[in-house]
Amino acid sequence: MQGKGYIRSLPCVTIDSKKLRYNLEIIQELIKDKGITAHYATQGICSYEPLLKVMAEAGVRKFADSRLDNLIQAKPYADSTLLTRIPMISEAREIVNKVDISFNSELDTIFALSDAAVVERKVHGVILQVEMGDLGAGILAENLLNTVHQILNLRGVKLRGIGAGFNYFSGSIATIEKLQDFASLINQIESRFGIELEYVTGGNSGTIPLLDSEDFPTQINHLVLGKAWLLGKETSHGHRIKNLHQDVFSLNSEIIENQRKNSRPNEPIGINYQDQVLEFEDIGIVRRVILALGSQDVDFSGITPLEKGINYIGSTPDISIFDISKYNRDLAIGDQISFSLNYSALNRIFSSEYVNKVII
Repeated sequence: MQGKGYIRSLPCVTIDSKKLRYNLEIIQELIKDKGITAHYATQGICSYEPLLKVMAEAGVRKFADSRLDNLIQAKPYADSTLLTRIPMISEAREIVNKVDISFNSELDTIFALSDAAVVERKVHGVILQVEMGDLGAGILAENLLNTVHQILNLRGVKLRGIGAGFNYFSGSIATIEKLQDFASLINQIESRFGIELEYVTGGNSGTIPLLDSEDFPTQINHLVLGKAWLLGKETSHGHRIKNLHQDVFSLNSEIIENQRKNSRPNEPIGINYQDQVLEFEDIGIVRRVILALGSQDVDFSGITPLEKGINYIGSTPDISIFDISKYNRDLAIGDQISFSLNYSALNRIFSSEYVNKVII
């Protein structure tokens, strides 16, 4: 809990730039020792330009994002930009003009990228995503060779690599066995077509704990990293990576009401702003605070108070309500409550223009 006057513009997310730079530098050393390169994903921070500068100062030159606008923002700092969300066919011309590489899984879209690139007298890089069990974007393995064959015959695109996605949609994690299966597909492609792929993308931050395994496939030479450098965690189980900082970001919000009220509203109870009928346990009178922080600003399932005894009750788009009956200190109007953040909450905050960003 922070006292009054800590930061003028609340709510705000505070970013420790020294810890962020440390995380980036340690990760770069770690993967370099393993012969791995990486694109660093910026969608978690919505390509916030002051942090792009911190990344560049830490030596990052390869940027990845799921949003085209974010990659355009990162372009001045980048030697290479990678669009991680499968492109919309309607944006093919803009992509070939403004992005170096994109993940792809649909031939029709790749044809459109090639046609657009030919018109613009460019060659666009393609990393073909293959389905390895996460059930997100990716072609089926049995279609891989035929798809590669067709891509290699196009003038406007170059096959820069093959990628496998994990830990994203369904939470299917990267394992040594899955990565070895993926590596066998790479061997088939390179042998069949007599090529050497520049990028063999073996997942994201969830792959980092596997790098020390003697059975880690040597074919894999590339990752797309976000959670590791932002939150110091791997994506499979949420475990800390080595000695990386997990507290680069903290959220602060101001108390605007502090009163004792019933734990249960008066009946009858109808729908709330989300068209939901909420259930309330009747535990009598409770101490409650209301914060100037709403669901429009943050994903409340992804934030945790830094002090014990502060428990989430609910929120509207504009405010949030917490039970402080078990909190062991007095709180006053104007005091602040601080929270740690997960990836989802971090992304929502950086998407909100109503949450101030403060770099220290």
